[in-house]
Amino acid sequence: MPELPDLVYLEGVLQPELTGKQIVGLDVKEPIIIRNLLGESLDLLKGKTFTDVRRHGPFLVFELSDDLRMIVHPMLAGAFTLEKRKGLVSIQMKDHALTYLDNKKMGKIYFLRKGSESQIPRFLEQGVNIRSVEFTEAKFLELINSSRRQVRAFLMEQESISAIGNAYADEILFDAGIHPKTFCYQLDQEQKEGLFRSINKVIQSGIDSVQGSKHLLHEKVRDHMLVRNRKNEPCPRCGSSIRRESVLGYDTFFCPKCQPAQRKTFIDWK
Repeated sequence: MPELPDLVYLEGVLQPELTGKQIVGLDVKEPIIIRNLLGESLDLLKGKTFTDVRRHGPFLVFELSDDLRMIVHPMLAGAFTLEKRKGLVSIQMKDHALTYLDNKKMGKIYFLRKGSESQIPRFLEQGVNIRSVEFTEAKFLELINSSRRQVRAFLMEQESISAIGNAYADEILFDAGIHPKTFCYQLDQEQKEGLFRSINKVIQSGIDSVQGSKHLLHEKVRDHMLVRNRKNEPCPRCGSSIRRESVLGYDTFFCPKCQPAQRKTFIDWK
């Protein structure tokens, strides 16, 4: 799934590439991912111009002229390319095309008028943007102190903080030395403050790594991950084997020594 650092990278590349470009055609190979909220044919898009591209939580918002919008939720496997290649949806411009790729066909592309965002699930319910000035330590402590969830589930609760995905949730908890199944109320003040610092540190490091990789737009960069998808590999800190467990249906990767359980769990990794 494109996570926040990936979306920041996409925003930075697509915004200057698309702004001012006029749409001359739309090719839809997989209608299943399209959500037309315009109430009329998508032919309406022809002749419209891209005016901006920005990230909103896990969504990418493409602003178009005449108060139209294309909002993309890439979900598990969505990706973009400006190359001319086959994809599920391709928006043609005079000189090139914006193509959406998704081998899982789980992503969604919404076409709508500005002001109709309430029709998009979870779009308006996003919590505080962790890349904004509103994401302060005081705000974070207020949110985590009111949660009764496991800390990993809390990190991924987009209605509270927006928006941390699976991979970076694992990396943040590893950096903070917190077991993913720890309940928020079990954390002491020092751990909560450390977790806040780890969120900022790991997300910024992820952004720097993704931007510095100079990868193709549709490629996923994960080489910098220390624990994610590294089951049975040695922990980069202590050498113990990285483990995998499930938290509310999601795979989570952690070091059982660097992130000791604060309560009895189903599996005793010791």
